[in-house]
Amino acid sequence: MVTKMLQMSMKSGDEEQVLDLTDAPEFVLAQFCDLILRKQDLRNPDVRKMLRETVDALKAKAEKEPVDPVAYERNSLKERIADIEDLLKQFDHE
Repeated sequence: MVTKMLQMSMKSGDEEQVLDLTDAPEFVLAQFCDLILRKQDLRNPDVRKMLRETVDALKAKAEKEPVDPVAYERNSLKERIADIEDLLKQFDHE
């Protein structure tokens, strides 16, 4: 069995913090994806990497039954993930 590490490293000044994205509630991950899509330039490979990591964590949560108090309907969440992945593929082929 292969386990993918879904972590993000955030650096503020001299401090670096590693966050396990699968510990974040799915609505936070979804909102973060939306924020990246609205405010960041997807032509930047670092931005695409950050979005891809967040989508991967969201995808891992979407494959399981919801455990968060606030959860998205599974089919619409999976459709949203697919839309973002399609968008990322378009930018990867440029």
